[in-house]
Amino acid sequence: MSKNTTLVILAVWIAAGVLAGAVYAGNTPSKTSDPGEVYSRVVALGPLITDMIYLLEADNRLVGVTSYCTIPEGTEKKEIIGTVMQMNVEKIVSLRPDAVFASTLTRPKQIQSLRNQGIRVIKFNNPTHFDGICEMFLNIGKLLGRTRHAQQLINQTREQVSAIAEKAKDLPKRSVFIQIGLKPLKTSEQGTFISNYIELAGGSNIARVRAAGVYNRENVLKENPDVILVATMGSSRKAAEKEKDRWMTFGMLKAVQSREVHVLDPDIVCSPTPVTFVKALEAFYACIHPQGVSPVSGGTQ
Repeated sequence: MSKNTTLVILAVWIAAGVLAGAVYAGNTPSKTSDPGEVYSRVVALGPLITDMIYLLEADNRLVGVTSYCTIPEGTEKKEIIGTVMQMNVEKIVSLRPDAVFASTLTRPKQIQSLRNQGIRVIKFNNPTHFDGICEMFLNIGKLLGRTRHAQQLINQTREQVSAIAEKAKDLPKRSVFIQIGLKPLKTSEQGTFISNYIELAGGSNIARVRAAGVYNRENVLKENPDVILVATMGSSRKAAEKEKDRWMTFGMLKAVQSREVHVLDPDIVCSPTPVTFVKALEAFYACIHPQGVSPVSGGTQ
């Protein structure tokens, strides 16, 4: 499986919340972990987990990551232990971690292999809303001895999210369709953090009642949204712009007539920490209510 294909699967599963309830309730760490224990050598098995560790400024405790994790420029390189869906157990064991932070994409057999080696594995669900993102962030902060720093960032971002939501609530709700996958066409239904963006920014998700994220253009034409957003991780900027151009050929759509088809940065939208959630929400607000005084900080393309 190619890296781009895996990124698409990863982004769609995370953004659509497909696996949100697969392991543990909420984002509370596994019961096998001591809630008072702080870990000094951890391996992160998912990009979101890695992003949160760097945001916590706890990367000195990070000894291994997947090939899909982003390491900030100017920071120390980390050992690569495999991909999101296929890790090298022997490599992880050689790094002598005192904990491995796993995602819902980590294969159960490999988790058991690590546990058989005496390595503690703490697995996190994919968050499905802003509060869940904050909960996951705080729990990782506690496990890395960064509780105060985590709580400060959460308090700050909660204030920013509340300010945007307060501003949006007095504006007319506008219907929104967001595309997060190309083939098949994928969207985010109610109960996902991407739908949470739309709601907080004063919009109404036309796919909110769908049981799954697969959608089709006929439904979009029928619902005729005010705004269409494209945020497709795993594809190039050129592919996203091409998808926007395709939407622009449907001249009967209100979003096309008002030229409100926008491409959003998938790196911000599809795998958010508390900080990047705010950036994405600002971008959603700017697209849904372009006539308002926008707090946008560059999330649109």
